[in-house]
Amino acid sequence: MIRKTSPSVTWRRWAILIGLAMTVFCIAPAVPAESWTLSAAVQRGIAERAQVAAAKDRAEGSRDLADAAAANRLPQLSLRLASIWTESRQGRPLFVAANGRREAIGQIVITAPVFDAQLQALAKAARASATAARYQVLLTQLQTAASVTNVWYQLALAQGQVAFWQQTVAYDKTLVAHSARAFHAGAAARIDVVQTQLLLTQARAQLDQAQVQQQTAARELNLQLGLPDDVAATAAKHSIPAAGAFGSFAQLWQRMQARQPLLQLAQKEIGVARAAKAVQNAAYLPVVNAQLAYGIDANGVPSGRDLGWQAGLGLTMPLFSFGRRQDRVAAADANVQALRADRTALLLQMHSRLNQDWGAYRAAQENACHAKRIGREAKLVYHMTQEGFRAGALNALNLAQAQNAWIQARLTALQAGLRMSLARQQLLLDTGQLP
Repeated sequence: MIRKTSPSVTWRRWAILIGLAMTVFCIAPAVPAESWTLSAAVQRGIAERAQVAAAKDRAEGSRDLADAAAANRLPQLSLRLASIWTESRQGRPLFVAANGRREAIGQIVITAPVFDAQLQALAKAARASATAARYQVLLTQLQTAASVTNVWYQLALAQGQVAFWQQTVAYDKTLVAHSARAFHAGAAARIDVVQTQLLLTQARAQLDQAQVQQQTAARELNLQLGLPDDVAATAAKHSIPAAGAFGSFAQLWQRMQARQPLLQLAQKEIGVARAAKAVQNAAYLPVVNAQLAYGIDANGVPSGRDLGWQAGLGLTMPLFSFGRRQDRVAAADANVQALRADRTALLLQMHSRLNQDWGAYRAAQENACHAKRIGREAKLVYHMTQEGFRAGALNALNLAQAQNAWIQARLTALQAGLRMSLARQQLLLDTGQLP
């Protein structure tokens, strides 16, 4: 027997299925979000930045070249094989090989530099280049940290503004509802309802703008950290670094000279130039090499009886090069002087930059302190105006003016606090310290 289902039961089943589907859709995972502290974001940015990886590869290559230059001063083992024929015409040799018609050579040779100032200078230059490459890595990391720090603070500011305008929208909704109730009860004018509705509309517009800024900053942070676009990166709440004491400006300057990779790199480049000058000066000195060989070096057809040892000492002395060596030494010396002047100019530039950043930090401290005090006073004025508005003693225009003043004061305090923290991080970066 087949039972027939009534239409009402069928529609109830469809309604249940649709409800379950909507429930599953609503609880489906949303766009993944990752919260980043400033320190974690900087470390991730350094690990993902291609420029840092390239600088590390170049530094590793420089270390390999330094090891190779040091190995040039060690004995070298090689195999030498040769067979030379002498041709003569009418009894006169055109080329003489060991005073015989044929020379056969088969030896294992050990050569060692006894005195070679140029090899020593080249090894020193390679070590200086490797050191400079290491400081280039530190400089690239510091530049990456500065870029990530700026983007992180932009995102933190955008998030703070979004949260602020969300609170403002929620609060303005209660004002609109209160004005509507008072208007219907005859206790408020129509303009009060329109004015509070205008406040709500303005707050929503500001919220939309802040959300766009937050999305833009989040995408930029994704690019800095190597994250996919579908990850909603956020700055971790309550992770804004505190603004601590630094000491005096003179202490900051000493720390900057000792730890700033840009200044250290400039000094190491001078060392590289000095080593290059030493290489050119070493070209004036003689070169002494020692050689030890075992094998065959005989005339005619070689045999096992010809195996034996050979030892030799060679001297090479440069005499005249038409001014080539002098010009190279002069060019190397000019390069050293130019790099010294560049470092002096860089010191002045970095001193000026530190002075400006120090002034910006002190100004941000004062601004944040004043902004907090103004915010407290604007909040008190707004609450007093609100009480007068609810009591009917003040109209919505007075409330709008007080609220706008309070909103501006709160936004100014939010921005001032972040600027002070960012200015502190900039001083850390100036002195060569990662956030």
